[in-house]
Amino acid sequence: MMRHLTVPADIRDGFPTGDLSGFRSPVTRILLASDGLTTVLLQALTQSALTPQVDGIETTQGQQVEATARELLRLATGDVCLVRRTRLVSRTGEVVSANIVTAQAGQDARIDAAMQDRTRPIGFAFAAAGLPMNRHVSRIGLTSWPQAPDTPCAFKAYTLNAGDRPWAYIHELFSPRIVPPGMRAEPGMRTEAAAAGERA
Repeated sequence: MMRHLTVPADIRDGFPTGDLSGFRSPVTRILLASDGLTTVLLQALTQSALTPQVDGIETTQGQQVEATARELLRLATGDVCLVRRTRLVSRTGEVVSANIVTAQAGQDARIDAAMQDRTRPIGFAFAAAGLPMNRHVSRIGLTSWPQAPDTPCAFKAYTLNAGDRPWAYIHELFSPRIVPPGMRAEPGMRTEAAAAGERA
């Protein structure tokens, strides 16, 4: 059963932008490093078209969104935002990724329309609207996979920018079956086993 995506996510480990060396899988490192459409890479990995299942599109005040999104989007107290929660699902019904997208409402009609497009993955909707797609990754790391909260998954959080102005914040979580979250056991690195021992 898919649990409702929460904001903020339960971050277990966050790594500096570009620090991908801790992940064992080259697939994971490539996906997290990519500045292109994530959906295209996920479709190549799964050899399947991916369909969005939109769990919710909410209108909310800027001060109520995730702190990171609020800071990066430079939201004022009175700003109104759209928050979209979506899963990408393969032809077989497997959830491949889950994302939370935050954008200020009312600043561009194209953004508002794309955020409410339930027929396409959000990146495709933004691209079809002709919006600037320059990405800046703010965080990568491990968090809890919503379908199995005790299971870690890799995540990437980034902004989409027009010049130096961020206009959307995207937080993507990747299925641990498709995008392996395993970490290298290097000296000084906090492994999942060690983390489990600390929580016991």
